Amino acid sequence: MSDAKTYTEEQVSEAVNGAMDMLIGELPWLDTEDEDLLALMVNAAMSSLKTGGKATFKDVIRANFEVTVDEFLTERGW
Repeated sequence: MSDAKTYTEEQVSEAVNGAMDMLIGELPWLDTEDEDLLALMVNAAMSSLKTGGKATFKDVIRANFEVTVDEFLTERGW
């Protein structure tokens, strides 16, 4: 018998966003760019979950930030 657990998309979203908020709250030296990177990771994780791992970086940027990859990177100085 399997001990595998099943989670809803909402539960996963709450967990990864909660983890991001915890890190931001506990690591006071994080700056806006660090926070943007954490948010990007959360968005990438959720996009990956929704697409069965097929989301690309471009898909994540387009779906969550409504800009091109170049605009996204330039706005953040990356």
